Amino acid sequence: MESGDSLFSIAFRYGLDYRELAKLNRIDAPYVIYPKQKIRLGGQAKPSSNVANSTSSSTSSTPLIVNNSSTNTSVVTPVKEAKKSNVIDTKNDKPVSDWSWPVDGQVTRGFSNAGVSSKGIDIKASQGALVKAAADGTVVYAGSGLIGYGNLVIVKHNDVYLSAYAYNDSILVKEKQNVKAGDSLAVIGGKGSDRPLLHFEVRRDGQPIDPLEVLPKN
Repeated sequence: MESGDSLFSIAFRYGLDYRELAKLNRIDAPYVIYPKQKIRLGGQAKPSSNVANSTSSSTSSTPLIVNNSSTNTSVVTPVKEAKKSNVIDTKNDKPVSDWSWPVDGQVTRGFSNAGVSSKGIDIKASQGALVKAAADGTVVYAGSGLIGYGNLVIVKHNDVYLSAYAYNDSILVKEKQNVKAGDSLAVIGGKGSDRPLLHFEVRRDGQPIDPLEVLPKN
């Protein structure tokens, strides 16, 4: 399954709070964006260091032109025409209840914010394992458009927390789908010869945090 950009995937890629990104671009809930729409990132934006060959390597307030098509994300030249994208109703003030592990397995790489960093954790699991939602929420991204994450699912849990599930073999959910903790999101995949493996991230107010801060201790 492939999908184009959403406000959430853009915010995720550049380590931004989607609410601040929406405010900067005067986009109201439910945060509809359009093909070829200019999205200003602000001076603090920079691509995640987890992503290879990103579209930018420095901070910039220059508008990003997004292609919101049914294919992979790309940066394109500006055009005047715009068509409506999918609407995702995202308002949710409900606090996150109990978190749970997305797969059973061993953490093989921990979280780091220094240097060439891992913005989440890598979990080694069994072949064919199902990747589960770590908490209740709504799928706001399901696709392969974010370079460096493979088949990726992003779940919005409330107005503060997002979780991301990367390098999946296949995706089992669609954008706008509501999920409960423990619901299957994808089939585990991996990166290169390192499989089966799940890369799992948690974002709080747009910033990556160590998932072990919220996951129950094994």
